[in-house]
Amino acid sequence: MSVNSIRTRTLVAAVTTAVLAVGGLTACGPEEPTKETSAGQDAQADAGDNAGDEGGDAGQDTDKEDGGGAYAAGDTAVYDSGLKITVSGAETYQPDEYAVGHTEGNTAHQVTITLENTGEENVSADLIMVSARAGEDGTAAEEIYDDTVGGGFTGELLPGKKATAQYAFDAPADADVLDLEVELIDFTTAPAQWSLEL
Repeated sequence: MSVNSIRTRTLVAAVTTAVLAVGGLTACGPEEPTKETSAGQDAQADAGDNAGDEGGDAGQDTDKEDGGGAYAAGDTAVYDSGLKITVSGAETYQPDEYAVGHTEGNTAHQVTITLENTGEENVSADLIMVSARAGEDGTAAEEIYDDTVGGGFTGELLPGKKATAQYAFDAPADADVLDLEVELIDFTTAPAQWSLEL
């Protein structure tokens, strides 16, 4: 496990303990993101949505709910705070010889995650947690760490700025889907999930 991963998990544990100690969790649920589709998908979605929906925004929300909340590659999760999270499609990845997290016989898949802060407050990128499951059985897909991937996000993301990081996950060779979850551990935003075809 990388130093950044250990540091992030330690920070998350400390924040969780502090919030629980002062009774910071309330009955209010976390903020759910809304979906913003990529340009290519917008054109396809408009053709189908316009037949039955009057408003574009309502159609997008319906699509998200019909898919069980899972976004597709290229879709963006948008929060009221101004945070936007976009996940690329999954591509086959070749871990280096010193990689941690890759098992021989499995297939590694890489995704690019982009954060954008369109709000007015800093976002702590250290609190971004990414996890994945693969295949129909939802087997946990271990994150891969090597010289290219596994660093994740760090530091503060200022208003108007973007941050991009590459992640790779180890999946059974016969898996045809990678379910990815991205969460900002701030106790006010719900995680967003993508279902990526392999």
